[in-house]
Amino acid sequence: MINLGGAVDVHTHCYPDMGFNEEMIRLSRMLGIEQLWVSYHPYAMTGFKPPSEEVWKANEFVYELSRKFKEVKGFVYVNPLNHDAVKMTEFFIKERGFIGVKLYRAVRVSRRIVDPIIEVAVENNVPILVHTAHRLYPTSRPNESEPEDIRSLALRFPKAKIIMAHITGGGDWEYAVSRVRDLLNVYVDIGGSVADYGSVEEAVRVLGDDRVLFATDTLISAAVARIMSANISEESRIKILKLNAMRILGEQ
Repeated sequence: MINLGGAVDVHTHCYPDMGFNEEMIRLSRMLGIEQLWVSYHPYAMTGFKPPSEEVWKANEFVYELSRKFKEVKGFVYVNPLNHDAVKMTEFFIKERGFIGVKLYRAVRVSRRIVDPIIEVAVENNVPILVHTAHRLYPTSRPNESEPEDIRSLALRFPKAKIIMAHITGGGDWEYAVSRVRDLLNVYVDIGGSVADYGSVEEAVRVLGDDRVLFATDTLISAAVARIMSANISEESRIKILKLNAMRILGEQ
């Protein structure tokens, strides 16, 4: 049996189906994953620009899940286009104890409309997880952030703790990590479904082992296989599995 020694999954999701959520937590416990940084899955919403009422309900669902399962740490899902996005961000961090912010495909993070939300995250010293595409082909997703958008955000907010999501979610992960090499406030997570050989090793080589984070994006078996088979030192593996995430939270 694999035991990940108290790992932190910095990027996963919950769904309206409690059976799925309970199975995810059960499997995580079996594997020795002690923290799940959870946001509501966007595909369980009515669209990529969900209205305020729907987003509030989704975040409250995460909050209730965190009350039921000690492993669950909430990330507040925010649609920056909603009029109360800043209020929502502040409420779930300050009143509900959420430990981070999740931005999806409502708007690219290079747009200044996201700045007030980032300011709240910086003021409260919590990380921002940004859904990021690393694609090798043109898409019709004009509002989806890419590595260049992450660069723009990181340069505007050098004190922000930015997590560029799922470099192994599909696309050119070598290019993605190269574009944030010089941005010391940007971390990458290794969640996703792609099983390309060498992705973890490349991230460590380019960024160092202090800026790479374990994540599943709910694809647990792929993520565990990726980190356990990576040709890296045990010291680096432990950092990626747990210590880097704890440092982001100020607990190391």
